[in-house]
Amino acid sequence: MSCRNAIRTLTFACCLAASTLANYAANADGGRLVHVERVDGFTISIFVAPDPPRVGPIDVSVLLQRGDDDAIADDAQVAVSMQQAGDATAFVSGPATREQATNKLLRSAWLELPAAGRWSGTVHCSIGERDFTVPFTIEVGESPPAWTAIAPWFLWPVAVIALFGVHRLLQRQRKNPRSDRSRPEGRLLQQ
Repeated sequence: MSCRNAIRTLTFACCLAASTLANYAANADGGRLVHVERVDGFTISIFVAPDPPRVGPIDVSVLLQRGDDDAIADDAQVAVSMQQAGDATAFVSGPATREQATNKLLRSAWLELPAAGRWSGTVHCSIGERDFTVPFTIEVGESPPAWTAIAPWFLWPVAVIALFGVHRLLQRQRKNPRSDRSRPEGRLLQQ
C-alpha cells in the first residue's frame, strides 16, 4: 500500500466515523416533518423524532404559525395525544411546551409509545377563544436492539487501533522507501 493510498484510506475512515458519530448524537427536537395543515387561519407543522419512530420515548414537536404573517403563535396551549390503531387501551398524551423543546420556536411533547404499529395522533391547540385539533398518523417500528445504545463505547477502540496501524504503516514506508528500479527484475538460472 503506497503512502498516498494509506492517507486516502485514513481520510475516508475518519470521515465515515465522524459522520456516523454525528448522526448518532443528533437527538435534538424537530425531527421529520409528518404533517402540515392550515386550520382557522393558522399553519400547524408536526415533527416527530427519532426518524424512523420506534417503540420507546418519542418527541412530537409542533410549530404553530399565524396565517397572515407566519409569525409564531406565542399565546397557544398545545397538547398531543396518540392512540394505537385497533387498540383502545394503548393511549398516551401530554402537553407540548417550549420548556421541553430544544428549539424554542417549537412546542415539544415527550411521549412513551409502548408498542409498534400504526399510531393515530391528535394535536389539540387552544388560542384565546379558538380551539382546534389536527390529526396525523405515524408508523412506529420495533425498538432497536439494546446493544446499539452501547456500541459506540465498544467500537471507538477499534478506530484507535486502526489509526495506529495506519500510522505504523506510514512510518515504515518513510524509513524504508523501496526503489523498484535498483532491484533486478528476475534472476537468471545458471545450469
